[in-house]
Amino acid sequence: MVINRWTVLAVLVIGRLSVGNQFQSIGSVAPFLIQDFNIGYDQIGTLIGLYMIPGLLLSIPAGHLGKRFGDRQVVSAAILLMILGGILSGLADNYAMLVVGRLIGGTGAAFLFVLLMKMLSDWFADKELFFSMSIFIIGWPVGIAAAQTIQGPIAEHFSWNMVFLLTAAASAIALIAIAGLYRPPDTPVEVPRDEAPAQQVSSGLSGREIWLICIAGCAWMLINGAYLVMLSFGPVLLIEQGVSITESGQVVSLMSWVFFFALPLGGYVATRYKIPDAILVSGVIVCVVIGVLIPYTSIPVITFTLYGIAYAIAVPVVSSLPALVLQPENRGPGIGIFQVWYFAGSAFMPIAAGFIQDWTGGATAPMLFATGMMFAVLCLHGVFRYEQRRLVAM
Repeated sequence: MVINRWTVLAVLVIGRLSVGNQFQSIGSVAPFLIQDFNIGYDQIGTLIGLYMIPGLLLSIPAGHLGKRFGDRQVVSAAILLMILGGILSGLADNYAMLVVGRLIGGTGAAFLFVLLMKMLSDWFADKELFFSMSIFIIGWPVGIAAAQTIQGPIAEHFSWNMVFLLTAAASAIALIAIAGLYRPPDTPVEVPRDEAPAQQVSSGLSGREIWLICIAGCAWMLINGAYLVMLSFGPVLLIEQGVSITESGQVVSLMSWVFFFALPLGGYVATRYKIPDAILVSGVIVCVVIGVLIPYTSIPVITFTLYGIAYAIAVPVVSSLPALVLQPENRGPGIGIFQVWYFAGSAFMPIAAGFIQDWTGGATAPMLFATGMMFAVLCLHGVFRYEQRRLVAM
């Protein structure tokens, strides 16, 4: 089989699918876990966030380990951890064992988040970046959407244990695809020099690169944190409004299913017409407006669908920011720093939303919390572009 950049992209998407599928499993079976283990929504939020906590410690080492031992080898080992985490969660008979399973699976996922994005940048940083990134990102929300659609019914008709075991099976498929089909490019592509910060150094990240990556990482943290809170507490909001468990998951999953066409649309338009900033700003503004309306409307199918479309259009630009400023020699460590911010938000935003849910006694406040994060993304993107132009000019 000929291995080209599009084959590589397909393999990386499969890896993203497996991570999204495993991440969402707690949210899909939350009512069953609450009943069987006598826990509250704060503990459900903790389990959701635990999957991301290893990334806080491992994102930066992941970039260095991939450089030292090879991206494919490290990713393959990481997927084995995801398989183990899924099996342990499926066999859990107490809350502590669920915690252990989530942490082990999340440890593997931490390496995938960093290295899969780095592997994509190695192949696409010179051209078609926004479009390829949009296709790559699809794996995460579509994996989540598929989980939201089928995991609830599986838990109802079989058991919640089966849901976790199936996430291990999905991870095994990703392992076969990546280990068997991925190879690095002969020469990793470089950032166009008019996009790169001045005075780059090949021996390590410069202070200017780190500053830009931290601004971009904070925006990435908040845009993903908002999405995760919407996904996790959107069904709770609908259940409060009288929607069934299965139907609520299916309605909220529409927000992710539309990513299948909206993400490539945003990436294509940003690439074809060279208007990434306009794409991001318009998408985020629409998300803020709809996010305010979601708790108070009686048409959730429409509001969640429109939110998903606007969100998906904006995401490829935010996720591509590191590739605009990092050269190949610094790509792994730089994306590691970028993903530390992502994991911080993914770990703690659902936990914070869980406490807000318990404190206020309803899901409206967590949804508005997510909307506030989206507004902050808009502000941070403006800061990033200002600093990027200022530093390139130096």
